[in-house]
Amino acid sequence: MPEFLPAIALDQLPAQGFKAIEIGGTPLLIGQTSGRLFACVDRCPHAAAPLRIGKLRGEELQCAWHGWTFNVLTGQPVPGDPSLALTIIPTKIEHGQVFVYL
Repeated sequence: MPEFLPAIALDQLPAQGFKAIEIGGTPLLIGQTSGRLFACVDRCPHAAAPLRIGKLRGEELQCAWHGWTFNVLTGQPVPGDPSLALTIIPTKIEHGQVFVYL
């Protein structure tokens, strides 16, 4: 059954950037951009590249393998085929801890 699981302390995240972690065998990116928290599966939906080696510019994360770009808040490709969106993971913060819904 899906549930919110503890992921990382909020103070371990950069104000603009992300950390790669794994929870229950699922590789995730958790970060902040534009003052907002985000989490997504750490795999490019195009070719399964690890997104942790990509570049985050504002709200856009560019895959290092083929240059595909995604909005980390919505998951949508910029521009591109909407069927190839990032898997966005719901988050919440409690007592300085980031939780993810898996």
